[in-house]
Amino acid sequence: MAYAVPPFVVFWLIGVTIVAWAGGQVDGYLLHVMNVPLPHPYPWRGVATIAGIQLIEVLLVYAVMRPWLHRISWRRARAGFLLALVLLLSFGVTLMHAPPFMVWHWIWLFGGSVALLVLLCVERATRASIRESDA
Repeated sequence: MAYAVPPFVVFWLIGVTIVAWAGGQVDGYLLHVMNVPLPHPYPWRGVATIAGIQLIEVLLVYAVMRPWLHRISWRRARAGFLLALVLLLSFGVTLMHAPPFMVWHWIWLFGGSVALLVLLCVERATRASIRESDA
């Protein structure tokens, strides 16, 4: 018996993996501005916080899109995209002196926003073609 892994879970696991990897990267702000010599300690607390925030973000988009009801509607796809855009912009303002794991979190959010925009466009095009064929 094979189990299908929901795309939201895969997206979250990709995000957690990226953030965990980025936690080991050199923090240029600590090195050049704060003059903290290498090696820097691994930022466990920050990485765990961002992983928790990613879980909340994915659950919010999942709750807005409600894929368990029916097939994705363009209104729910639009709401998910707008939520992702708000999250993208709100985390974007924190990037000035952010450690690498926060920058990669923002890149992960950007990728999710682009994926939701593509889903929205495909859903609208599909709906338009159905309407055209019915007319």
